[in-house]
Amino acid sequence: MKKQYLLFILSLSAMAVNAPYLVSAWRSSRLDSFDWIFCLFAIPAIVWAWKINKPGKWDFRALFSAVPALLLVLLKPLHHVNALSVAGGVVFVWSVIYLAFGLMPGFVLFLLGTPSSTYRVAQTLMVSTSVAWGVKFALALLCFAAIYLGKRFEKKARVQTVLFMLALLATVVLLCHAQELCFSGKSFVPAFPGQIGDFYGRAIEPDSNTRRFFATSSVQQYRYISDAGELAVLAVKCGKDIHEIHPASHCLRTSRWVVTSEKIISLRPDFAVTEIEAHRGKQKLLIWVWYSSDEFSTPGFLGFRRRFRANGNYHTFQVSATIAKDVDSARRVLKDFVAVLPQGNDQ
Repeated sequence: MKKQYLLFILSLSAMAVNAPYLVSAWRSSRLDSFDWIFCLFAIPAIVWAWKINKPGKWDFRALFSAVPALLLVLLKPLHHVNALSVAGGVVFVWSVIYLAFGLMPGFVLFLLGTPSSTYRVAQTLMVSTSVAWGVKFALALLCFAAIYLGKRFEKKARVQTVLFMLALLATVVLLCHAQELCFSGKSFVPAFPGQIGDFYGRAIEPDSNTRRFFATSSVQQYRYISDAGELAVLAVKCGKDIHEIHPASHCLRTSRWVVTSEKIISLRPDFAVTEIEAHRGKQKLLIWVWYSSDEFSTPGFLGFRRRFRANGNYHTFQVSATIAKDVDSARRVLKDFVAVLPQGNDQ
């Protein structure tokens, strides 16, 4: 029994590796600022689960999830995805608990405390951040209910069931984001001169919040106008540091915009963008986003992260038009503007 408890304590090192990142995300991100509550909830959930379940024999089937999860933590210098490393640490700790004690605590609570989880729930369900938080708290209550019902009916989740559900969840996520993950187009890093076709514009000074958000990146903003409408441009060059580039819809939600639509549209066989429709109060925007390196462009953030390499040179571009009449009119303005954008050497 002492060996089982020692193994569990040692498994917590997988979470300790990510502790600085977790604390930083909880302190600096509005969307993630309350996620520490779920990690706090996880402590009584695990203690309660231990008390009502008698420790069983070693269940080595848990190694099927423990080994891949540990690799996600150890290989963080290769994939550079903090949230993936945190999720790997959570699954590894749960796997060790199952291996040593043969029980299923509410480890979902730890996953709910993973940075960007609120954004992912809001993006998947296409709801506001407040609704996403509500969904997460409802899931937390279900975790406690599952522990109680397990005691009431003396049932424990079978490891095969849990692994199947994890595999099913991963498959659904991959299918939902297949286009975003797989599309790879031609590199497109445009320049923004004073005149682009029928559009006339100028560079504007980024405000203090924008510069603070992109503290170590090169950020430029522009305003363009034509007879068809007005446009705003955000161009960010992050160089080799990818961690200051985030999904555009994440940034919008952090700034209290409500995202009502998000989809990928193809402009050419070798170029596509993510189109986001959002509103805040009476203001409505249609935004086109894409990510580029010197070798490729991709419309989706997940596809961008998948192709990231530490020695690359990376950019993100956001072009937005005010929805004055309808979405189709704003879309035509964006299409006309992007069609005449000149390729630049660098930003």
